[in-house]
Amino acid sequence: MKALAIDSSSNCITFTVRNEDKTVRLALDIGMHQSEQLLPSIEHVLTLASLSASDLEFTALCEGPGSFTGLRLSYAALKALQLANETPIYAVPTLEALAYPFAQWKGAVVPVIDAKKNRFYAAVYRNGKENTPAADATIETIASWLDKEEEILAAGPDAEYFAECLIAACPELKVTTLRSFYIDAGQQLLEIANKMYLEKKAPMQDYDGPVYIRPSEAEEKRAAERDPE
Repeated sequence: MKALAIDSSSNCITFTVRNEDKTVRLALDIGMHQSEQLLPSIEHVLTLASLSASDLEFTALCEGPGSFTGLRLSYAALKALQLANETPIYAVPTLEALAYPFAQWKGAVVPVIDAKKNRFYAAVYRNGKENTPAADATIETIASWLDKEEEILAAGPDAEYFAECLIAACPELKVTTLRSFYIDAGQQLLEIANKMYLEKKAPMQDYDGPVYIRPSEAEEKRAAERDPE
């Protein structure tokens, strides 16, 4: 495998490159400066992995949900590589990638990203399968998806904060977090995308873009101006 994955769905953007048995990973927690470091970071990790952009068999990214700005950045960067080298791009649902390592968990896996405004992007997976689709939900709604008799695993960059909120709302739920083990989706993006590549599944098309499950703040503002009531 010769591939590059970018996870820009949360505040921390990560770049993961695989060159056969060599893996290089770079994580940048730099907030609004992600765009300035995007292309230099891609070049840096490719160099460390002894690859050039033209060597890549495919690239992968999180399709969403997640950070509006972050998702747009990774799409723009990988589409530039696609245009220059005809490198196929595989887009993987963010929450699917976050849940992927825990398919054997005996209970409910809840991949989560803090969506702000007291809400989370979340889904529920059981036995490696999506049981409740991705949604922009309150902690009370997410709690209603879960059973107090099952072991609940919260996964993703905001798992610890989510677990605190969930336990505060429903103390009877049994929640475990593994944030220190799992921070970003880079490795999982590569594994999922490699399966798609080997199975000759269709890559992302030119007109495809990030998948948002919430209107952006600009869209919400425009809607409020149109309908002040």
